[in-house]
Amino acid sequence: MPKISVVVPVLNKKEYLETALRSIFTQNYPNLEVIIQDGASSDGTLEIIKRYAQNYPKVITWESKKDKGQTDAINRGLRKAKGEILAFLNADDIYKEGALKKVGEYFKRYRQTLWLAGKGNIIDATGKELTPWVTKYKNWLLAKNEYRLLLMTNYLVQPSVFISRQAYKKYGPFTGKKTVMEYDLWLKMGKRQMPKIISSYLSSFRLGKGSFSATSFKEILAEDEKVMRKYTDSPILIIAHYLHNIARVATLYLLNPS
Repeated sequence: MPKISVVVPVLNKKEYLETALRSIFTQNYPNLEVIIQDGASSDGTLEIIKRYAQNYPKVITWESKKDKGQTDAINRGLRKAKGEILAFLNADDIYKEGALKKVGEYFKRYRQTLWLAGKGNIIDATGKELTPWVTKYKNWLLAKNEYRLLLMTNYLVQPSVFISRQAYKKYGPFTGKKTVMEYDLWLKMGKRQMPKIISSYLSSFRLGKGSFSATSFKEILAEDEKVMRKYTDSPILIIAHYLHNIARVATLYLLNPS
């Protein structure tokens, strides 16, 4: 099986990190590398990292030092990665059972794959599923898997995306603000080749209470639109993207009515 390198960026996430790491190691994937990039946590996160590093010394490498934020931490980790398949899993997200095996088998069978995406859902702080209607809509778009649809809205669930080493070397690294950095890379790669699709749930993305305020979320969507406009000047797609962002703001208000 091809080696999969998973970078885990973390900063003060002791309440979730162990769940994320457990979701990686219970996969029992036979050719795995885990690179933990800690931004100098002070909440007990380091104790969890050291314990897992002791339990999996041949798999885990880690460092704890101040960085320039999530994007910097991810790129630092990916520069160290030795795997043929690259991914990052935020410390509050999780992989579904059997996800890495499905990804590894696909890349083993189709060696020329640039990148691969599967389904994912959204969970809250307790692990309960949120916004199933959003998940269904994203799954519908994923099944269509067209570049113009990706320009309309980022329907890819980040932890369910896996990139070949050659694709990252050619199109990486991740750039821009942490909230939209993957979207920029998705559009850059998608212009060349859309991801291959696995029609299975590979991950859960955690949206904790208070993750975004209404103000910060609107700022995120403004950045999101800037990224999209780098790749198209189509008025129809720009309007469609704007309407999707209005729907995303409405969804946030439903989740956080206060």
